[in-house]
Amino acid sequence: MLFCTYNIHYGVGSDGKYDVARIADTVAEADIVCLQEAVSGWPQNGFADQTAEIASRLNRYHWYHGAMESDASEVGADGRIVNRRRSFGNAVISRWPIIWARGHLLPKTALVDRFDLQRGFVEASIETPAGPLRVYSVHLSHVGPQQRLPQVRALMDTVLNAERVGATWDSAAGSTFMFQERRPDVSRSAILAGDFNFTPAHPEYPLVCGETSYYGRLGTTMHLADAWAAAGNSEEEVDSFPREGRIDHVFVTHDLSPRVKKAWIGYGIVASDHWPVFVEFDL
Repeated sequence: MLFCTYNIHYGVGSDGKYDVARIADTVAEADIVCLQEAVSGWPQNGFADQTAEIASRLNRYHWYHGAMESDASEVGADGRIVNRRRSFGNAVISRWPIIWARGHLLPKTALVDRFDLQRGFVEASIETPAGPLRVYSVHLSHVGPQQRLPQVRALMDTVLNAERVGATWDSAAGSTFMFQERRPDVSRSAILAGDFNFTPAHPEYPLVCGETSYYGRLGTTMHLADAWAAAGNSEEEVDSFPREGRIDHVFVTHDLSPRVKKAWIGYGIVASDHWPVFVEFDL
């Protein structure tokens, strides 16, 4: 299985050009893709739903959650309201069905001197040929640890307690209710990927992957593996965002760590201001 995480910078490349088609071309070989900075409903690009457009080009399943949302409505010449919402968020695109999914909002503290916006993450369960797999597409604040540390704790709490919380429905509905599907399983195997805006040298990293493990509500230790390290890669002079270091990560539960075959960064690809991160798994 080929996995990819990519901050697509709302379709604008490092060359300043808007081109969603080349985003699709960049991730075309991947079986599962996590996107960050995907947008929908913005007038600058014709109110496009970028996730749907990329998924359509690739003939893939998709699910998008706009953590930041605001109004994009207008009143037409006939006086009728055209209701639109503009949003900025994360997505999962998959070769295989997305059985259930939900969007989560991350903690946010108001700032008076710097720009920031509501962050969130997508939680999705994908029915792969090897069985169900939880996938998280994440985008944390760029401002600093003071914003990110509460976000990491909330994120890890969700990942750790997924089995206790369950999927988006439980059991099966009665015969008079239109929803009859059996409650889906929640996989213990998970991939947590995206633009975390921290490097392995930042204090947030050990909360996800390091000697300092996070304890969730059940008192169980959650300590994920970094797929980059599991593939045997070095940290020397590694960037996923030019001159900012390796801030785009793929973290995995420990059962998946031995299945990482290789991991690499798509250096030189100009479709975004970030470079995509690819991980190949033996599933």
